Amino acid sequence: MSKYDVFELVTHLRKCPDIFLKPSSTLENEGLNSVALISDTYRLVCNDFLKKEFKIPSNFDLAYIEDNHWRAIHISIWLLSHPNFIKSDLIEDKLYDFWFEELSEASLYVKFKEWISDEERAEEMVRLLLHCCEITPEGENQDEAADKLSSLSSADRQKVLKQSYEAHERIMKIKKEMAEKKAREAANTYGRE
Repeated sequence: MSKYDVFELVTHLRKCPDIFLKPSSTLENEGLNSVALISDTYRLVCNDFLKKEFKIPSNFDLAYIEDNHWRAIHISIWLLSHPNFIKSDLIEDKLYDFWFEELSEASLYVKFKEWISDEERAEEMVRLLLHCCEITPEGENQDEAADKLSSLSSADRQKVLKQSYEAHERIMKIKKEMAEKKAREAANTYGRE
């Protein structure tokens, strides 16, 4: 087993058990206790099973997390159960940003099941976690890792699509204005004759 091999981590992620796909208990009574899962993952990562204080949003903020985002967090917790992340106390402080900022943004564009069913989305989650934890995947340098994450990023792809759409809209507006101007000129010419 190699340290932080992307293919190995993607393979592990895609074997996520169905139990992790359940909604959060903050949204449904039969759901998973997401806060307990997060706390247990912190304990596993830092290898301190008696620890009681963790960096978690307030109960008020937790109530506003969408179901799709919660399920993405659950799936990422499965990813963090990989042996490479156990007893990796250097990443403990970085998990909050991964779960509640980066994964929150990505979850706006990725349905939770795609993190497992789609090879590229699985790789995106793995690379997003490694990036947030400041870990360079095996066999890559920092620039290569950043380029690969950027090419997979759902948020970046959405921004490009939005910019493309806006550029198309501007072109269509200019064409419409030119056609209207040409029609007015033709009407003026016709009116003078």
